[in-house]
Amino acid sequence: MQLSNCSGCGKLQTGRFETLCTDCLKKHIEVSHQIKHYLQLHPGASLIDICQHTGLPLSTVNEIIKRV
Repeated sequence: MQLSNCSGCGKLQTGRFETLCTDCLKKHIEVSHQIKHYLQLHPGASLIDICQHTGLPLSTVNEIIKRV
């Protein structure tokens, strides 16, 4: 059994390196869906538009967009 820290919150967990814990994974999925829904309604939106209308920080939006 291998121990690692969650790359989102730092909580100790069992599993592979650089994985998210269940709480962070749920939050990541919710935020991803929120951004996806906004972009479906506003396809030409900029990062700033997404941040202003979803209330999410720029760093979070940027991180989610990079992963897609």
